[in-house]
Amino acid sequence: DCREILLPTMTDQLKYHLERQEDLEACCQLLSNILEVLYRKDVGPTQRHVQIIMENLLRTVNRTVISMGRDSELIV
Repeated sequence: DCREILLPTMTDQLKYHLERQEDLEACCQLLSNILEVLYRKDVGPTQRHVQIIMENLLRTVNRTVISMGRDSELIV
């Protein structure tokens, strides 16, 4: 139930910082942690939550990665 409240807030904050190219390493780590939790089998249904992330962040993440270039330390 708390994901229903926290996830939209977290994606809004991530989007804000990604669009401004601020704290990219922290943003990457946070998004990675969120997705790792949603990938686990013991956290209940997650399809809707992954969809929220995709709808709110996919375009922004793609733009950020493209603007970073291949020589960035954050691109593995």
